[in-house]
Amino acid sequence: MNESIGATDNWREVDYDAAWAPFDERFAFQADHYERDQPAIKLADDCLVLDLAEVFAGHGPRFAAGEAAINTSALRAFVWLAADDELIALDWQHPAYRYSPALQALSDEAPKVAVFPEGDYFAHMTQDLCWGTFAHPWQQTLTIWGEDLVRTLGAELLTWLPRHRQSRA
Repeated sequence: MNESIGATDNWREVDYDAAWAPFDERFAFQADHYERDQPAIKLADDCLVLDLAEVFAGHGPRFAAGEAAINTSALRAFVWLAADDELIALDWQHPAYRYSPALQALSDEAPKVAVFPEGDYFAHMTQDLCWGTFAHPWQQTLTIWGEDLVRTLGAELLTWLPRHRQSRA
């Protein structure tokens, strides 16, 4: 029988500026909660941008089910692709973390940083930025980059979410 590990044991806070620096350098992140058309990051050639407007337009159970489905699907993909490796999780203007998706899957506690953009910019990525996600709450988009993650998580989410007009993959 597997013992459940607490999310707080798994999610370790890391230096905010050091965690954001590689992401900022690669994607030229520009926070602007008033901007609704231009992406907040320089889109990678291998990225898929999903339109989350349908989820945001849902109320009550439709919104909750959509949000949970995205977070759960992302965790599944992260576990499959990361194996025992840790990911970096960024939450704009809040603490940054290192965590193991495998340990998170065994936990009963909520993650410190969701994938679904519940009010702020969120990003989850490998330490080398090979693949990851970037959630934009005001544009209501989820950007997925990296061939492996687009092929797995992206393909799964495309079964019920449309591509956003910014999408490249």
